[in-house]
Amino acid sequence: MPKRSGILTGTAGVYHVASQLAAHDFHAAVTYGNAPSVDILVGRIDGSTSLSLQVKASHWALRTRGRGENKKPDHYEWDVGKRSAMQHRPDLFFAFVDLKIGSGQLPDVFIIPSKSVYDWFQGVITKRFGGDPSKLKRWRFHPRVKSIDEYRNNWDILRDSLDRRSLSNEK
Repeated sequence: MPKRSGILTGTAGVYHVASQLAAHDFHAAVTYGNAPSVDILVGRIDGSTSLSLQVKASHWALRTRGRGENKKPDHYEWDVGKRSAMQHRPDLFFAFVDLKIGSGQLPDVFIIPSKSVYDWFQGVITKRFGGDPSKLKRWRFHPRVKSIDEYRNNWDILRDSLDRRSLSNEK
């Protein structure tokens, strides 16, 4: 099998997320690389407020541990990059996409606030590298399965954030 193109994997992830956003009654505007650290602008259906979404996709993100009958899902892996990992804003979310290419299954999308991703990386940097981010060579998000299950295909996270932003704009 030929090597997979990272660009095509990323593109597939962005368009899958945009499609799902529209199906869940959000406006979704793909930025086509014209906005740093933002792949999709997500808005309420009435256009009253919006937020930013950074999409990170993997052709197969789920990793297992064990052998035979003991083989079980353990964690996911997505490359993030330092610039993305170091961002934390209340209006920025990540959409981590497990495309599950070749499985015949629909992709999973994990909607995670940027602050949670930032905190995860800070924990890794502190625990493994004594607080020195220059020692982290590969910026890869690899949370345990159970730790992010609440985010799986949970589009209400975006809806709730947009509703809160809308309410604060009305005041």
